[in-house]
Amino acid sequence: MGRMFGTPDLRGAAESMRHDTNRVRWANTCLVCALALLIALCSPVGPARAADADAEEPVATESGAAETSASLESLDWVIDSLLVKPDVRGTDVSIMIAPLDGDAPLYERNADALMMPASNMKVITSAAALAQLGADYQFATVFSTDAATVGPVLRGDVFIKGSGDPAIVSEELWQIAERFRTLGIERIEGDLVFDRSYFDDEWTTSKDVADGDRAYHARTGALSANFNTVRVHVLPGDARGEPARVIVSPDVGFVEINNKATTCSSQRSSTIDVQRISVPTRAPGPDRGWPEARNLVTVSGRIPEGSKGKVVYRSIDDPLWNFVASIESFLARAGVEFAGGLRPGEAPAEARELFIHESKPLSLVVRDMGKYSNNFVAEQLVKTLGAETAGAPGTTASGCAALKVHVASTGVDTTGLRIKDGSGLSRGNRLTTRAIATVIRTAANEFATFPEFLASLSVSGTDGTLSDRMGYGGLEGVIRAKTGLLDGVTAISGIMEATSGRRLVFSIITNGSTCEAWKVHDVEHAILMHVHQNL
Repeated sequence: MGRMFGTPDLRGAAESMRHDTNRVRWANTCLVCALALLIALCSPVGPARAADADAEEPVATESGAAETSASLESLDWVIDSLLVKPDVRGTDVSIMIAPLDGDAPLYERNADALMMPASNMKVITSAAALAQLGADYQFATVFSTDAATVGPVLRGDVFIKGSGDPAIVSEELWQIAERFRTLGIERIEGDLVFDRSYFDDEWTTSKDVADGDRAYHARTGALSANFNTVRVHVLPGDARGEPARVIVSPDVGFVEINNKATTCSSQRSSTIDVQRISVPTRAPGPDRGWPEARNLVTVSGRIPEGSKGKVVYRSIDDPLWNFVASIESFLARAGVEFAGGLRPGEAPAEARELFIHESKPLSLVVRDMGKYSNNFVAEQLVKTLGAETAGAPGTTASGCAALKVHVASTGVDTTGLRIKDGSGLSRGNRLTTRAIATVIRTAANEFATFPEFLASLSVSGTDGTLSDRMGYGGLEGVIRAKTGLLDGVTAISGIMEATSGRRLVFSIITNGSTCEAWKVHDVEHAILMHVHQNL
C-alpha cells in the first residue's frame, strides 16, 4: 500500500507554495552574492575591530588554522555593507561564525542577544533528543487484552497504550490491523480502550497553536495518526458551474466536508479557501463513546475547469479521536469485526500483551523533522523527553526543561534563555546565536549521534527547506543547515565547508524585519558566500 499520508507529501505541499517565486528569488540572490563578492574584492582594509587591536598579528584557532586580520576585517566590512541595505536596515541581527573544531569565534555580531529563533529551535530539539534518548530509540505502541484466551472471537477488551509515536501514518495503521488478522482474531467482543496517559491532555503548546487550523498547528497526543492532520484535495467538477470535487485523505470518517466550492472557466484564477472548525455533535451516538464534537472542513471559492486541482493540509483538533477513527477504519478494512465501544482509559498491568508496534528509529524521525521542519514531530519529541526525564505524563514544560538542561550541558550560560516549545512556533522563545552554534559544535563531537544529527540538516540547493535556496555554483551542497521563519523573523544555522577545506559552524538570526523574507535570505546567502570563499 502506497504512502497515503506522510512526510514526503508535506514536502510536496511546501514546494508547491514556493515554486512560483523560485526564479525571481534565485536571480536576486545571485545579484546580491555577486555584489558581496565585488565588495570583498574591492574593499580596502578598514579600521581594526576592537577585539583585534593587534592588526599585524594572526588570529590562531585550536584547529591550527590562522586568519589574518585583513581577512577578518574584510568579513566585517562585507557584512556591515550588506546590513545597511534598505530592506534589512534597522532590524535586529545576531551572527556567530566559528571553526567547527575550535573555540575562538571568527566573527560575531550581537551573539549574546536574546533572539526569537523560529524553527532554529529544532536544532536544540534534535540535539537533545539524540543525546538523551539515543539514535536507536523507538516509540512503542502496546496492544494488550484482558480476554482469557486469544482466538477468532476475542471476548474481552483490547487496550492500546501509546508513547507519543510521531510517525504512525496510514501504512503503519494497516500493518497494525494486519497483526490482528494474522493473530487469528476475526471479531472483538469487548471495547477498544485507548490509553493516552504517557502525555498530559494539553494538546496545544502555546497560544500560537491553540486557534490555528494549518498543518503546522498540529496538536500533540500520546496516540496520534498521520501527523494529526488531514489532506484535502479540491478538483474541478465535470463542467463549468458545477460543484468542485472534494476528497479527504485519509478518509476515516473523522472529518466532515461542507463543500461550497464551484467550477469556473479555465480563464479565471483559483480562489479556493479551506478552513477547519470544530462543531458540537452527538453523532454517531453516545453508545460508541464518541466525542461530542466533529471536525468540519469548509471548502469555498472557485477552481478552474481542466486544472490539476489544489491540495490543502489542515490540522485536526482532537488527536485521540482521530487515532480512534483511524484504527477502527483500518480494522474494518482488514476484515476484523468490532462489536464493543470506544473509550479512553488505562491499560491494566495484568493485561496480556498481544503485540507491540515499534516506530522507525529516532535517527529517521529526527531526520524527517529537520528536513521538513515538522512542528508536530518536534512537539512530540519534547513531551517524550519530558516523560523520559521527569516521568509520565510528559508535558511541554518538563520537555522544555530537558531542552534547557541539554543547552546548559554544552557549557552555555542559559541565563535569560526562554524555551517555550520544541518547534519554534511560539513567539515566546529566546535563544542566542552563540547558544545555537555551541549546541551544534557539541553535537559534532558526539561520535554516536553526530551522523544522525548532520543528516537532519537540509543541504543547500538540494533537499528539505533548502531545496530552493543557494542552488548555484559555490554554495550548492556545501552547507547543511536548519532554517527558520516567522513573521518578522528569519534564521539559518548549521555547518559549512569552506573552499579552504575548513568546516565552520554558523548561526544567523534576524528579528523585526518588515520586508519579504526572501530579501533577508539574499543577505544571508551573500554572507555565507563570502565566508565560504574567504575563511
